[in-house]
Amino acid sequence: MESLISVIIPLYNCEQYIEKCIKSILSQTYQNIEIIVVNDGSLDGSNRIMGQFVKKHSNIRYICQDNHGVAEARNVAIRKAKGKYILFVDADDYIDRNYVKNLVICAEKLNSEMVVSGFTVISKKGNRKLPVIPKSYTKIEDEIWVYRISAAWGRLYSKDFWDKYNLNFIHEDEARAEDVPIALFANAMANNIGIVNEAGYYYVQRVGSAMNNKEKKVKFLFPYIAFKKMYEQIAETTPNNSKIFYNLGVLKFLTQFEFGIYKYADSTEKERFAEYILTVIADDFLSMVSEWKLIRNKVELPILHKIAIQLFVIKYSILYKKRIIKGA
Repeated sequence: MESLISVIIPLYNCEQYIEKCIKSILSQTYQNIEIIVVNDGSLDGSNRIMGQFVKKHSNIRYICQDNHGVAEARNVAIRKAKGKYILFVDADDYIDRNYVKNLVICAEKLNSEMVVSGFTVISKKGNRKLPVIPKSYTKIEDEIWVYRISAAWGRLYSKDFWDKYNLNFIHEDEARAEDVPIALFANAMANNIGIVNEAGYYYVQRVGSAMNNKEKKVKFLFPYIAFKKMYEQIAETTPNNSKIFYNLGVLKFLTQFEFGIYKYADSTEKERFAEYILTVIADDFLSMVSEWKLIRNKVELPILHKIAIQLFVIKYSILYKKRIIKGA
């Protein structure tokens, strides 16, 4: 008998996209699926659209709540999930009809606690597709691809793994990428990680979405609480997978904010972020730098990513040395 898969969809003001999203899940070649949609206080026609689906499909579980943010919407759905595995899909995205089947086959074959697959970027006009396909995963030796694809979506998790570590998304006002700390934790701790060499998740870059808004006045805050909690958890245990690749994943994530999202942050927020980095990873920073020097020419990362990480390392090495001198 096929294992039950819980597909979790947080929904907020996505009336233009949710129908395509739901239909792509209902049309999966893998049939034993429950779809859990949490409407997080939508103000548009999303509720009406979902009402039509619920009437016709008994495997859709629909929950409405006041607006508490995507993190809590996902948490509510996880608590309701009955599946052996959980899978996250954003309401403005959609998936290939073989997407779930491919993930489950890999998980069952390897007895995986997590499987990572690729994705295809859909432009705002809906006609440009750029696939990102993970190539391989070898524990300890080559784990880079799970750090190149580190969102909530694009991954199949064992529900037992999720429960074992009591994982929860943490809501922080105006924070972005609050799902990445959990992905980093799973990369370090999940047993028998699998890779699917497909790009069957379609990531839609819609106008006004959280990660694609380029307005300079909009605040994009780092997930300070979520990252610190994850980092302290890993520091208190021995990772099941490579600590070196985990540290690289941390550097990559911090670099992404330093030179990407925080490009538009004001000086106060930039100073806050720098102080946070020097405090949270202070005990490990020098070893991270040493490890980066050893693997930077071997690891499979886009050249621009490598340059950005190197600039980050240089900047914070200087700040770190200044702090040591000041405290001496």
